Amino acid sequence: MKPLLQIKDLHVSFMSYGGEVQAVRGVSFDVNKGETVAIVGESGCGKSVTAKAIMKLLPTPQAQIKSGEILLNEENLVTKKEKQMQKIRGNDIGMIFQDPMTSLNPTSKIGSQIAEGLMKHHKIGRKAALDTAISMLDLVGIPLPEKRIHQYPHEFSGGMRQRAMIAIALACRPKLLIADEPTTALDVTIQAQIIKLMKELQQKMETSIILITHDLGIVAEMCDRVIVMYAGQVAETGTLQEIFSNPSHPYTKGLIKSIPRLDMNPKEKLSPIIGTPPDLLDPPKGCSFFPRCEYAMRVCKDHAPGIESISGTQRSACWLHHTMNELATKS
Repeated sequence: MKPLLQIKDLHVSFMSYGGEVQAVRGVSFDVNKGETVAIVGESGCGKSVTAKAIMKLLPTPQAQIKSGEILLNEENLVTKKEKQMQKIRGNDIGMIFQDPMTSLNPTSKIGSQIAEGLMKHHKIGRKAALDTAISMLDLVGIPLPEKRIHQYPHEFSGGMRQRAMIAIALACRPKLLIADEPTTALDVTIQAQIIKLMKELQQKMETSIILITHDLGIVAEMCDRVIVMYAGQVAETGTLQEIFSNPSHPYTKGLIKSIPRLDMNPKEKLSPIIGTPPDLLDPPKGCSFFPRCEYAMRVCKDHAPGIESISGTQRSACWLHHTMNELATKS
């Protein structure tokens, strides 16, 4: 069976006064039906830009998809016009944004915001759409939904606003849900509730999820597979077990080492990744992680490694594991 979503060699750039910022550089990955895939990495690595490119909601007119394909059920979204994308957004692809307070319309009642997509995509009347809105608020665990549909976003708590965002995103039962840092502004207790809710709704609706996050704890709770991005490229992909138990790329190893653990000695210090990501106005010609890598070799500086298979499900863009590197060994 073919994947629900296929990203093939995607390149996205921002045209600035200083030149072309190559925010996404040759990203490729698949998402299968009913699967949860995490995209992780430092701020600025291209996670959110990749997500917004899928929706064709890049933040400024200066942002451009330069090349590549985004195939949803084998239809290339890159070639779609804005009017065509409006039929796809909300209906085939839903999105939960980082900050619900700025993503929700402050002048519109919550019920109307849920009903809007239903009336547009499902061609139903306002009363039927509001009835569905009540059902969706109930589904996401908001009490007294008959009353809540008549309230405005400022009358909701942070956790309830995020639940309302999930209700809006799932109202039309999309095939794919993109969640961009869905728990960033929430406290730990509410985060756990939102994660549990998303898992339950996914099982009920068989929706595929792309989770954009820098929180590896949430990834461990929710995801089937992980895509690690660095400097606009895919550094490593693998199953949850492979990435956490046997990371192959030095950058992935650095991310795992930087997570606090319950079994740590209280005096033990976390191990940060020294240095900063490269300037994507002038990306390096070799491996982007070279200046920060403790395993760096001479070949890394001048030649970018292709992404190679480590196993049937794990792939890594590192010369340590490259088939052309005779000295390649798992470190």
